[in-house]
Amino acid sequence: MQLRHLRTFAAVASTLSFTRAAEKVHLAQSSVTEQIQSLETDLGTTLFDRSGRKLKLTEAGHRLLDYADRLLELDREARHAVAGISTTGGEFSLGALETLSAQWLSAPLERLRQVRPGVTLKVEVAGTGDLLARVRRGDLDACVVFDAEPDPSLASTVVDTSELVVIAPAQHPWKRQRTITAADLKGERFLVTAKGCIYRRLFDQAVLNQSEVAPDIVGEFESLAAICAMVAQGAGCALMPRIAVPLRDKRLTVRPWHGDKQSAAIHVMWRRHTVMPPALRTFLDVLNAPSHEAMAAVDM
Repeated sequence: MQLRHLRTFAAVASTLSFTRAAEKVHLAQSSVTEQIQSLETDLGTTLFDRSGRKLKLTEAGHRLLDYADRLLELDREARHAVAGISTTGGEFSLGALETLSAQWLSAPLERLRQVRPGVTLKVEVAGTGDLLARVRRGDLDACVVFDAEPDPSLASTVVDTSELVVIAPAQHPWKRQRTITAADLKGERFLVTAKGCIYRRLFDQAVLNQSEVAPDIVGEFESLAAICAMVAQGAGCALMPRIAVPLRDKRLTVRPWHGDKQSAAIHVMWRRHTVMPPALRTFLDVLNAPSHEAMAAVDM
């Protein structure tokens, strides 16, 4: 068995489509078909049931998939271990929420680049659930998310926090208040993200779960940027991490939220029980060190 064939097999098994697998592994569809046929010939069995409208794994395919994942993981760990001999290079793939990618991630990544100038960096943006799933599968080395819940398969460390704030239109009466509490919410119109989103969970924890006076939820939106724009137009108010609020937007009134939950933790999460890529270890060291210490490491 060749690792490249196993990698292609894993791609087909995860997508159940030769076309989508070809896109995933950057090969022509004909090459994917040839590799799967070669693997089936080598093993002397059929790995996919092609008889129906949808591609399915055979029993042999299901059994091979676990071994393929483990062999590909060993290959990945071996490559990281060899790359670790170099103190300046290596590969590092990181996922992040859009807000954190746009507003928070650039500074620590620049410090990482200065400490390991030869590192090959790949950053992808997605939602929390997708990011955690991709880290578990090994598609990403780590991810940066808000308020991560415990996961036995993942290790986690808190690297920063962002204060929770309430935003309102510029001329809202809250402009005259220093902070906003649960008692201020009665009768207020609020905009939120959809259920299942981390920002909706933050809203529920900070407001709905800790207050008998709930605001009126008048709209659900896919992005915090859209919510900020709607608030600026007078459509309602919202609660979110301060890091997500546009700086110096005079159309918004921004006030700290005063309640039992007043901030959101920023977590870096990675897989347990695997060889940590050297660049990820350096990234964590950079995040956990004061800026002057991180910069001093460059001169060592």
